[in-house]
Amino acid sequence: MYKKTVFYIGCIITLMLPMIKGIDSFASGISLLLGMILASFHLISTPENIGKFRKLTLNSAVVLFGFGLSISKVISVGGKGIFQTAVSLIFVVSIGLILSKIFKMEKNISQLIIFGTAICGGSAIAATSPVIEASDEDIALSTGIVFVLNTVALFLFAFFINYFKLNAEQTGIWTALSIHDTSSVVSAASFHSTEALKIATIMKLTRTLWIIPIVLILSILNKSGSKNVKFPVFILFFILASIFASIFKFPEIYSLLTKLGKMLLALALYFIGTSLNIQTIKKMTGKNLIFGITLWIFSIISGYAIVMYI
Repeated sequence: MYKKTVFYIGCIITLMLPMIKGIDSFASGISLLLGMILASFHLISTPENIGKFRKLTLNSAVVLFGFGLSISKVISVGGKGIFQTAVSLIFVVSIGLILSKIFKMEKNISQLIIFGTAICGGSAIAATSPVIEASDEDIALSTGIVFVLNTVALFLFAFFINYFKLNAEQTGIWTALSIHDTSSVVSAASFHSTEALKIATIMKLTRTLWIIPIVLILSILNKSGSKNVKFPVFILFFILASIFASIFKFPEIYSLLTKLGKMLLALALYFIGTSLNIQTIKKMTGKNLIFGITLWIFSIISGYAIVMYI
């Protein structure tokens, strides 16, 4: 009985993490690790239908993120911002596919790391995982790696910003193109100035919008290989949420919905963690981690080149 109680206490904790200032940026990673640790030491008992709950929470989180993607704001950035993010996306995905062959990576885990690096970390992993039918272990591994690199990014880019003496625009664009999750992008850009933070936020918004065509393309490619793959309906709701947020201006409500999405994402990752064990943590090291780091290095270099020459 106490194991079920511990499981539900874990649910409450993970829902609260995104609401705690200073911890919110790491909520998803902490939730994942909490679930894995509790499961590894056999401290919890999970419901039989936890898989359905995990899928529902993960998809709902992605839909709610749509309210934070006002297409009108993205358009206001201009063609240059859209072009820069497109160049970055194409380069990182191309390099990722090449590296995955060199590292002899498993298809699903490599795709999740590639799109997590190229687009927007945990949100991209959450959006693409149902389409490519990724396992809980694949999601956990890729999210864990992104979580570690996001933490490193905060310290690394604090040094870069000071060392390279970039202006606000250059700093905003570089951080937005080279760091996985929005929370870490904003935190890193804020080391420079408020102006850099604003530019980084808008550019990251533009970069995140590429989730839509990527997921649709993946859906088509997967459907061509299997008659059982269905169109990801949650992505349609994601697009509708973004369009709704662009037409009707309720920023405070949308902010709350986005926070709710982060809470559900943390809960979904906790669910994923509870179905895994200590062996998964070990798999985050070795070639999976080296692959993620190598691809991220290319992302940082390409981001800097785009800032300087495009």
